[in-house]
Amino acid sequence: MQDKKQKLAFDRPKSTMKNIRFEDELLEQIEKAAGKGNFSKWVKEACRIQLKFKDQN
Repeated sequence: MQDKKQKLAFDRPKSTMKNIRFEDELLEQIEKAAGKGNFSKWVKEACRIQLKFKDQN
């Protein structure tokens, strides 16, 4: 796990920015499914669904 970094003054409290690389085809599919301006929300919800699924198994 990465060490926690000092938050900058403009960072949001209780959140951390992560950089992630997506394959081009996957990114295109996500952007199409999520709709304009909803990428972050869509990815976060997909992660929550995956975590619930993992907890059930």
